[in-house]
Amino acid sequence: MFPQATASLKSKVELAPPTPTNYPSIRFWDREDWDKYLESPKGQMSKRGTMGYLEDKDGNPPSHETAKAIRKLLRRGWVELVHRELVPPSWGRLSTSARQFIHGLMESTYPHFKFANNGWKLDYLASNMYPAWQKGKLDDSGRWKQKKGKGVKMEEDDDNNEDDDSSDEIGRKRKAWAFKSEEAGPEKRFKGM
Repeated sequence: MFPQATASLKSKVELAPPTPTNYPSIRFWDREDWDKYLESPKGQMSKRGTMGYLEDKDGNPPSHETAKAIRKLLRRGWVELVHRELVPPSWGRLSTSARQFIHGLMESTYPHFKFANNGWKLDYLASNMYPAWQKGKLDDSGRWKQKKGKGVKMEEDDDNNEDDDSSDEIGRKRKAWAFKSEEAGPEKRFKGM
């Protein structure tokens, strides 16, 4: 009867944040819910992965590939904060405009982050990842670190796989190296013997 009114009402409903009533499968609306789960026997035996607190609309954690893509997008968001000169000295000192940018970017791409009161899931992830990223990429003034023998780094090289799971390849290399070093060779002699 009133298509414009219906469309307007529909868009307002879509903009409303998700609630536990609308999404009963979501278990971790608050950080306290996640902490209690981790302390429970079920949580201690869980195989939910490194981002187990993140949930899709059905309450499932993200796949390994999705978790990797989430971390990559978050790092790229931080690169944008550097370019906009909004990068914080610590994640807890994030400005309102920088917080709005990061939350908008991440929540629009990955709705998993919307299933949290006060955006705690994204803040939790960022506060765990940001210190290492900042230390490795930025100087004390929030600018790109200079590489030895080169000028100022103008853009972050994000294709270097900083994901938590990249240690598998390094581990294999170390194992191969250790295996090679165990080959039979001349016996070591100590002085004085």
